[in-house]
Amino acid sequence: MAESPGSKEVAFRLSRCRQSVPRSRAALRTVLCEWGLGQDVLESAELALSELVTNALRVPVPSDRQVGVGFVYCVETQVLRLEVSDAGGGCPVLRTPDDDETCGRGLLLVEALADRWGVCGREGGIGKTVWAEFKAPRVALLLAREQGSAG
Repeated sequence: MAESPGSKEVAFRLSRCRQSVPRSRAALRTVLCEWGLGQDVLESAELALSELVTNALRVPVPSDRQVGVGFVYCVETQVLRLEVSDAGGGCPVLRTPDDDETCGRGLLLVEALADRWGVCGREGGIGKTVWAEFKAPRVALLLAREQGSAG
């Protein structure tokens, strides 16, 4: 994805395998450090991304379908948006599992960590994108360094 002065964007696809969850987290860490976002945002976003990718991997679709992942940072509003797309039908539903259930808490975590989250249809018309947004001010030191090199 192209970057504009007001936003930074990264998008990639992951295969439908267990290793895709740690790969997505590693990519997020690298990108957010490059963009100068703080550790508190990184930790919350990393956990939310893990849950979103895990959910996308569990959606029943043909094995050749990949999971789309995107990170978008709007410099002006200082909002980080995570997007995870899959080719499956339906919409994820926020639920409250019983204490003895071992699954079903992922979206509860996303709701607790993110400032906003939601679901929308994919551009190609097949499947959905689940997104989560975080207020994410950039680290002051990096901003000062960027401004110094610009002037």
